Amino acid sequence: MVKFYLTIFTILIVPAIAFAKGKRSSKITEQTKGSVVFLLDNSKNNDQSVEAAYIILDKYNRTGAGYVSQKFAVEDNRIVIGDLPEGKYYVDIFTKGSFKQHFSKVIHVTKKGKQYKFVLEEVDFFVPTKARIPKESADFTKTSIVKMR
Repeated sequence: MVKFYLTIFTILIVPAIAFAKGKRSSKITEQTKGSVVFLLDNSKNNDQSVEAAYIILDKYNRTGAGYVSQKFAVEDNRIVIGDLPEGKYYVDIFTKGSFKQHFSKVIHVTKKGKQYKFVLEEVDFFVPTKARIPKESADFTKTSIVKMR
């Protein structure tokens, strides 16, 4: 008889619990969206434009790894990313082309939009006529064989 009551209880109560709506599902939550602008300062290289950049955004609280992970075209050395949920992010920027560099920083995305400036290092291009190879000199007096005791 106990098995019968337990079976009836299970058939009636378990579906009611499974399909019940909680308080969380009744609330409508809207995430505020923000934007961020990355400025690539290439003044050391006569403000030449950077071809492209690969950007990886990870949420700071580690709930969204690789939230944005894609290649962006750079216009006037600026990268604009919109429609991001507000919050704190880790950002990794890999520039491609002649000015190949990597930047890593913690940023804040706000509704107003923030700008972050990254300064690119000076890049020297190889010119065969201007290459200077220093004369190599070997000093054998500082080797371990000579300093034996």
